[in-house]
Amino acid sequence: MAQLAFIVPADLPGPSGGLTYNHRVLAQWRAMGLEVEEIAVPGAWPNPSPADRQVLAHHLAQHRQVLLDGIIGSAAPQELRTAAASGAQISVLVHLPLPAESGLSPEEAQRLTLSERAALGSAHSIVCTSAWARDDLRARYGHDRVAVAEPGVDRAALAPGGAAPRLLFLGAVTPRKNPLGLLGALAQLSEPPGHPEPTGSPEPQWSAVIAGPEGQDPAYAAAVRAAAAEQPHGRVSVIGAAAGPQLETLWAETDLLVLPSLAETYGMVVTEALARGIPALVGAGTGAQDALRGDPAGSRAELPTPGAALDPQDLRAWSTMLRAWLSDASLRQQWRDAAQAHRARLRTWSHAAQDLRTAIEW
Repeated sequence: MAQLAFIVPADLPGPSGGLTYNHRVLAQWRAMGLEVEEIAVPGAWPNPSPADRQVLAHHLAQHRQVLLDGIIGSAAPQELRTAAASGAQISVLVHLPLPAESGLSPEEAQRLTLSERAALGSAHSIVCTSAWARDDLRARYGHDRVAVAEPGVDRAALAPGGAAPRLLFLGAVTPRKNPLGLLGALAQLSEPPGHPEPTGSPEPQWSAVIAGPEGQDPAYAAAVRAAAAEQPHGRVSVIGAAAGPQLETLWAETDLLVLPSLAETYGMVVTEALARGIPALVGAGTGAQDALRGDPAGSRAELPTPGAALDPQDLRAWSTMLRAWLSDASLRQQWRDAAQAHRARLRTWSHAAQDLRTAIEW
């Protein structure tokens, strides 16, 4: 049995950035020759049953060095405390601080805050997948020793784009990802702009695709489909989760990624877009903004921003920016050129795996 274990959730709806991160760093570690046992534990994390906790406690007792996905570790303070007291070296990988999830009641947020604070207090190492998440943990809990291991990205071919501008929302169809906000902004595009257009200027042509798993919040997903159906016929398609060749076709036809998340640890989909030379419009104040611009001290800092970051709750600002991008070919080219410049300087998954390994001292 491997002494190193990476405990991940077995039952989360996917695909998701967090699950992809876990899978890719584990694959890189094995390629490096690091023997790590992947343990997928069942349960409705971060709301486990007593039986789910017992399964986790059993696995924790079998290993001396354990890395836990934060959706599990931050929800199991007693189990982490017991394992640490027995001599296990516990590390927690925080993709998203539990109380940062949107749609929580005040009582739920408080319960998750208390749980996460207690759980992280038993951790030998705490690692976040973005500077945004690190700063959030510092503000919430006062943790100063939090490392960052940002995701990597695979190299990809440049996307040729569509004949008419194509927008892509790619992510879970949930309140936090905010596709309803995007649809509200798109609906405003059919309204007269706030300034006169040149005589005879045609309305910009565009289409949009909303792609992502819908199982996490079926009622919200139904509302998204209803709102999309109210758009002009054929403008917006809601297609559910996409993967493999279907996803690659989507990327090839995309001209702009739109990600109006209310909270986002990093937004791996942003760097996946940049890897294809696709710019992005993202929620300001979220980790997606970091993904778009790059580390202020990193190799991308000197490059022009390949898109823009806007308040995700300001639908008028999103509509105005989208209208400008759709109407101005020079702006579209400027953003695309910037995306291609960033493309050459993106991190790889080997960088991410090494950063995480260093942070948890494996």
